[in-house]
Amino acid sequence: MDLAITDWRVLQLTVKDVGPFRHGQTTISFRGETPPKGVNPGDGPDEPANIFMLIAPNGIGKTTVLEAIYGMFALLNRPSEGMFSSPLFEGAVQLDLRGTWHIDGFARSVLLSMWIGSTGPLIDWKDVDLEEEARASEWAKLSLAVIAGEAQTLEESNDLGRALFREMQEALKELTDPQSHSSRLPTLLYFPADRSVIAPQGERMVIRPDHWGYQPAHQFSHDGPEWISSIDNLLAWMENIGDEGLPDLLQSVNEHLFGNGSEKRVLPPDPTHHLTFVETPTGFHPLSALSHGERSLLQMFVRVFAHMTENTILLIDEIELHLHTRWMNRMFESFKRILQSSAGLTLIFTSHDRELIHVFNHKTPEPGLTKGGFLITQELV
Repeated sequence: MDLAITDWRVLQLTVKDVGPFRHGQTTISFRGETPPKGVNPGDGPDEPANIFMLIAPNGIGKTTVLEAIYGMFALLNRPSEGMFSSPLFEGAVQLDLRGTWHIDGFARSVLLSMWIGSTGPLIDWKDVDLEEEARASEWAKLSLAVIAGEAQTLEESNDLGRALFREMQEALKELTDPQSHSSRLPTLLYFPADRSVIAPQGERMVIRPDHWGYQPAHQFSHDGPEWISSIDNLLAWMENIGDEGLPDLLQSVNEHLFGNGSEKRVLPPDPTHHLTFVETPTGFHPLSALSHGERSLLQMFVRVFAHMTENTILLIDEIELHLHTRWMNRMFESFKRILQSSAGLTLIFTSHDRELIHVFNHKTPEPGLTKGGFLITQELV
């Protein structure tokens, strides 16, 4: 079967007795509050947002939401990671996503429900008007469990859900680059709050990076000190195999990290030392010598441009870490431009900084952006 997906969007997440959400069942909708500029907000149900902010005080549950979304995708290629890998996990989670599935040349509007911890879906879409509420004509069901350390589909899954599962598993077996035919399959990039760029240690050699090729889920916390998972190794690998996307990646990183016309720029990797340097007015410095804010943004921009597919969910926890307000403004302007040029990209981020609401400016319509937000309050826990 030939399967490709477009228009991939997160619709909602339902959690039951998970983490801080211990009393009953809670559904968080990722529909947008602000449609793109020029779109009438009265035209049908609210569309899923492509940029969405979760805001709450510490300890209320915003990280749990991101971990639950990441965990669902990690089941497909990293079942030993995420909240569902723990034998102590209790409760249930369901993630609903909508997309256009192109199967053997025919396009279908499909709502995908992925769930774990429950014999049936927490939200049963057969009880509602699928076309009206989700703008989908078919419902794909994927019930998952971790058995003997591997993700398996359960009998509550249907043919469409199993078809996606098989397609992702087959793509994982191919030692291809991220721009192969599997680039039309969904992927997720998760940046936990604990992230930075640390100088890689040990012997430097060009080896296949830890996150190379298609994967349903990636998690990027500290970059280094392990060489195999470092940005230095990633760029050295791309240079060594003659990856045609490397110049564009570096150009995009420099544009969004430093801005056009800046005296700073990330150079192509040094093939002798297998390291990447930053050119500055005071000389050449390793990536780890950048400021905390620059290293945080470097980590995100490099990984996004290197690993995103045509259908990517980008999760960033505590997005404001290490960033001055001026840097936050620059970061948001950069991500907005990336979202506007990447129709299949969705950014969901968390913060406990209420000032970020003004930086996000989620009430102002902008071309190509459907903005949304959710305030997690104490009443939910």
